[in-house]
Order: sequence, then C-alpha cells, then structure tokens
Amino acid sequence: IVWNMQYPGAKTFPGMILWAGSTRGPLAVPNNYTATLRYGSDSVSTVFTILKDPRSSATQEDLQAQFDLLIQIRNKITEAHTAIITIRNWNKRLAEISNNLDKEEDSGLVKKVREISGQLSDIEKTLYQTKNRSNQDPLNFPIRLNNKLAALASTVAMGDNRPTDQDYAVRDELFKLTDAQLEKFYKIKKVEIPALNKMFLDAKVPFLKISE
Repeated sequence: IVWNMQYPGAKTFPGMILWAGSTRGPLAVPNNYTATLRYGSDSVSTVFTILKDPRSSATQEDLQAQFDLLIQIRNKITEAHTAIITIRNWNKRLAEISNNLDKEEDSGLVKKVREISGQLSDIEKTLYQTKNRSNQDPLNFPIRLNNKLAALASTVAMGDNRPTDQDYAVRDELFKLTDAQLEKFYKIKKVEIPALNKMFLDAKVPFLKISE
C-alpha cells in the first residue's frame, strides 16, 4: 500500500481549464497516523509517522495553518464547481423544455425559463471563464473566481511555510465574492426552481429535476 500523503483535491468538471491554478488537495501535516485494513468484520491497524522535512524551519503550527487554509480553499472551490455542474445540468434541461413549448401559448412560461436560465448563466460566468476552450485561452479571456482561488491555493502550497497575512486577505476577498454568487445560486434553487416547477405543473410539462 502506497500513500502519496495527499488529501483529495477539489471537485472538477469536464473541460475545465485553469491558468496557474491547482485543484490538488494539500499534503498531510507531519504527525502520527493510523492506517487500518478492513476485510469483512476483520481489521488490522498500524501506526506510522510522517516526519517533517529536516531542512524546513517551519513549526508544527506553521504547517497546520498552511494545511487548514488549503483545505478551506479546496472546499470553497468544490462548492463553486458543484454549483457550476448543477447550473449546466439545469440549463440543459431548461433548453430542452423551452424548445418544446409553444412560444405563443406558453409565452409567460417561456419568458420565465429564459429569465432563470440567464440568471444561472450569469452566475456560472462569474465563477468560471466559460470562453476557455484551450489551455492558452486564459491569455485572451480574464480568469474568474474559481481560477483565482486555485491560483491562491498554488501560492499557499509552495514550500513548507505559514500563510502570509496577504494570503488570508486574498482568501477573505475571494470567499466574499464567491459566496455572493453562491447565495444567488442557492436562492434560485430554493425559491425560483420550485416556483418554476409549479408553473410546469400547471402547464402540464415535465418538471425540472433538482439534482446535481
């Protein structure tokens, strides 16, 4: 059994392109760990220790602070990417439903579908640069919030060091901007989608399934 000492990375999605950013999980902090092998009702455990690089002057507290910040960033990227995946699924379904609606008879419903779809697309475009098609496209199109978070993670992960005050300041700013978009998404999920499904029910058209 070989463990690379790396925690799981952030959730990603097909076709995602980032510039100088990483979605990898952080390395485990030097400490004592327990590995357990289970087979049915039987198990066997062993204790092992990850040692600190003897060339590093970082303290245990420094390395723990670095790990904690990287986990926070990873989790925020995952939350943003989960929203993007859901938005894409919803917009695909909304487009299918819209194409089957009578543009005159169901004009109110068509308008509502386009309105919600547009709001979802705006959220996605703020979280991710949707124009990216190749690894060089970020040279032409500005990176968005998820890429900025991933770039911050790459910076924080360099070497064995305590995060700087600037690292935390950038985290706070990016989290604030990201959370603002996620709040819009969660509001649509909680309020707008159920209301739209009721309109679908009244019009006797298929529901927009709320799933990721």
